[in-house]
Amino acid sequence: MIKRWSIKEGFTLAEVLITIGVIGIVSALTLPNVIQNTKKNEATAKIKKFISVINQALIRAELDYGNREDWIKGEMNNYDSSIEFLNTYIKPYITNSKIEKGGATITTERTATLKFSDGSQMSIKVGTCYDIFYDINGKKGPNERGRDVFQFILCRKSGECNVNSNQVRPYYCPANANKYPTHQEIIDNCINEGVYCTLLLQENQYEFPKDYPKRL
Repeated sequence: MIKRWSIKEGFTLAEVLITIGVIGIVSALTLPNVIQNTKKNEATAKIKKFISVINQALIRAELDYGNREDWIKGEMNNYDSSIEFLNTYIKPYITNSKIEKGGATITTERTATLKFSDGSQMSIKVGTCYDIFYDINGKKGPNERGRDVFQFILCRKSGECNVNSNQVRPYYCPANANKYPTHQEIIDNCINEGVYCTLLLQENQYEFPKDYPKRL
């Protein structure tokens, strides 16, 4: 009985090269999206943690120092007022944080900066309300609103800036309490100025929506 052996042919060099080329094209198309999604997830986690930690610190500070309406009201562009605010009401309630004079990554105005153990930081300007700039990666680039810097505001009492909130919230200070920007106006501002990017995130529970107009 004669046994017949079947010969299985392997891939030719041309077929291997074509396969490698296809894999390379697919990777080139999908990898940027994977990277963006990873960055967005990391940014979301940091922003949510920041809001929670700061608001908890404010609650504890009120227990120690009384009603927030009586807290420091300083002049904008004043290092001393900003540093005093952080030293008194925020830093004691956040472990492994340290204060730096100046240190803001997107403004040349006088600010004080609180650095966190995860590499992020918040810079603050003290006035009637407190302007807060949260940078998710500290002094690393791109240092741009809506990409790695997100702007918040904290008012000493409800009603200031015509918004009924006494917690850290996305920056929005309307002249008219009845005027709230439309979704498209928020997107346009996020694209052009970056200030309302945080407001856009708030609309989506601080997750980055599909129509988020900036790449991180």
